[in-house]
Amino acid sequence: MEPTASFIDAMNAQPANLELALATVARALDAAALPRWGRDESVAFVAMGASLNSAQVPLAALAQRGRPAVAVIASDVADGLAAVRADHSIIVSESGRSPEPLAAAGALPPGSRIGITNFPDQPIREATDVVLGLGGFPDSPVYTSGYTATILAYALLLDRVGALDSGEEAARLPERVAEALRGYAPIAEAAGGILAGAASIDVVGRGASLASAAELSLMVREGLRTPSSAFETYQYLHGPMEVLSADDVLVLFGDGRETTIPSSVLDAGVRVVLVTSAEAAELPASGHPGLTVITVPSGLGLFERAVVETVIGQLLIAAAVQHKPFPLEKFLYHQDDTKLPVRAG
Repeated sequence: MEPTASFIDAMNAQPANLELALATVARALDAAALPRWGRDESVAFVAMGASLNSAQVPLAALAQRGRPAVAVIASDVADGLAAVRADHSIIVSESGRSPEPLAAAGALPPGSRIGITNFPDQPIREATDVVLGLGGFPDSPVYTSGYTATILAYALLLDRVGALDSGEEAARLPERVAEALRGYAPIAEAAGGILAGAASIDVVGRGASLASAAELSLMVREGLRTPSSAFETYQYLHGPMEVLSADDVLVLFGDGRETTIPSSVLDAGVRVVLVTSAEAAELPASGHPGLTVITVPSGLGLFERAVVETVIGQLLIAAAVQHKPFPLEKFLYHQDDTKLPVRAG
């Protein structure tokens, strides 16, 4: 139950793992028989780390439908630093043993707590009212399959309770991931060298793509041991970008303001990777030698787009670490209070 798979193996296993999650979550939803949510009912996503990053995807999708939703740091809820007043809470812990989400669940009203985890027989079962298991597949220390499977679980759950029409999109995710792994490997191999040589890496996006930005930034820190921060696009323009230099790399996810930001930094020597569905003719800096453009299909749903962007980020990390003198799977600093003990079966 510890994440011991190699990053490459877990990344490449995602199509199969997402197929497993699709079936497993659907069965759990059938058994739970959750009632449909009212039009104005609200939901809070409560998690830590990568799981909290993933919540930006359903937040954006729910916002498009005018449905109230918020993502909250679990430790803040547990320690009384954040008050949750939502009709429903989704508690996320891939291991099922993260103490902060479990403690946060104890501060939330019984009857409203839905857990998402890869291991539903762990303590998250007692901490929540309904638990959705992802399938118990092996994952890597820098999470891969568990992250994308969590996004799939959101889509299935929110479709089942009537908050979104995202069930068909969820069903397409395994094949989308398979296509992304095949299609983006060559350009990621080239762009990975750019990331490997950076002194620091800023990652920027908004809406559902903020999840992709935050997750790539976390993978950069965990996997490449390179300083990195993630920012919402317009927040980034209000000061944070001022530290960029020719030693740094900027990664952008998006089709709006993200497409014009490169023009302001490329001539300063900053290397830029832009992940977008925009055509080359729409990019003011198109053709600049410091700009690498990775094109994603237009018309993807938010869950699909976020998962494709995440896979691109994973491929970038897998390519970049080849230039490092250490493996992705080896963490330097170990904390003994971020997971409860594994419960024996």
